[in-house]
Amino acid sequence: MKIPSSLKLLPILFFAFLLAGCADKRPPGPTGDAGNIDGTTGDVVSPEDAGTAGGASHPEGHRLTAVTPENATYDKFAAIHFDYDSATIRSEDRKTLEDIAAWLKEDGSRQILVAGHCDKRGTLEYNRALGQRRASAARDYLIKLGANANNVGTVSFGEEKPIAQGNDESAYSQNRRDEFGVSK
Repeated sequence: MKIPSSLKLLPILFFAFLLAGCADKRPPGPTGDAGNIDGTTGDVVSPEDAGTAGGASHPEGHRLTAVTPENATYDKFAAIHFDYDSATIRSEDRKTLEDIAAWLKEDGSRQILVAGHCDKRGTLEYNRALGQRRASAARDYLIKLGANANNVGTVSFGEEKPIAQGNDESAYSQNRRDEFGVSK
């Protein structure tokens, strides 16, 4: 008995359909390097690694003693925001960073944790790296303003902690942010 050629393709189509159903439904992240804002590649610190391992870190590996993702409160300073697929500090956010740098310089024992966040577009890995670049950009800016590098740590939450739900630019723009945590 001869099997029609259209039926021979049925198993192939079935497996193709099955595999397509398993794919990540989110669009791929924008292209770009996964390094620090200056083009170097540094460690991306996950919240899990930063939290229980003695504090959050920054690319040089220094551990903060007072501020961790678990004990940080983020209501002292306003968040700064970023454009899509960008880790560039916007001019309207420089005043916030100037205030933070001045606060840090008032007392050399003060520490701050910069938490980078993204909107949900892109892969988890890409957004974790982009969140780290955003946190590092703010950290670098604070240091340029005179903050002690040993007192500014970074962590990336990527897309994991949105503050606005939704699938539109209004929600996305609120989630592309850096928050600044101090010990409770």
